[in-house]
Amino acid sequence: MNYWLLCLPRADIERCMKIGTFGLNRKYMLGQVCKGDKVVCCAGKSDWKIIGIGTATTDYYVDDTKVFLADGIFPDRFDFSAEPIKKNSELDLMRVIDDLSFVTNVTYWSVFFRSGIVKMQERDWQLLKKTIEFSQAS
Repeated sequence: MNYWLLCLPRADIERCMKIGTFGLNRKYMLGQVCKGDKVVCCAGKSDWKIIGIGTATTDYYVDDTKVFLADGIFPDRFDFSAEPIKKNSELDLMRVIDDLSFVTNVTYWSVFFRSGIVKMQERDWQLLKKTIEFSQAS
């Protein structure tokens, strides 16, 4: 099983969550996604909040149907189901940025989110999941 962080501007990631499909022009990364993989959805650009958590419901596939808000087709895709986090419980990424293993230089942390999809280690997934659950319980 793999663990993925999906990071797009808020409107785009919310659209992906609504339609249950994530797409980019990045076969080398999306080609590794398999049904059952875990996903975390991050609203990037100005928000930097974790806004959803879920599971890939399909393996990688190619589709040229225009379904996304952003200009472009983004044919490399997978479907997923993500439970949105209540707005007042969204996790501020800066709370955990120092603890994410794939962020190897905190000074340039945003570089690690530019590709739109990041493969994480299980411990990163567990950290985010537990922090989100704690935030929702509070």
